[in-house]
Parts: sequence; structure tokens; C-alpha cells
Amino acid sequence: MLKMFIKCKYYYHLLQHRHNELLKQDCLDEELRAKLIVKASYHNSKAFEFALKM
Repeated sequence: MLKMFIKCKYYYHLLQHRHNELLKQDCLDEELRAKLIVKASYHNSKAFEFALKM
């Protein structure tokens, strides 16, 4: 059960990372782009953290 929860969290953060990366590519505002880079980086590190636990 715990493994399934960890897997769900992994996929959630992976999805959010990819979503923010796509938004960043199309963004024209530099301030918003910087925020998206930070968010994508956070979700990438969390996905990596959960990948190591699986």
C-alpha cells in the first residue's frame, strides 16, 4: 500500500514537472518564466526523490 502511494506521488510530481516545462517554453514574460523554472525544478527533484524510494 505504501509503495502504491509513493508511486502515485512520483507520477504526480513527474506530471507537474512536465507541465511546467511546457508552460515555460511558451511563456513570454520573463518573471513568470523564472517562477515556472523554479516550480519545474522543485517537482523534478521530488520526482527523483520518490523514484529512489520505489
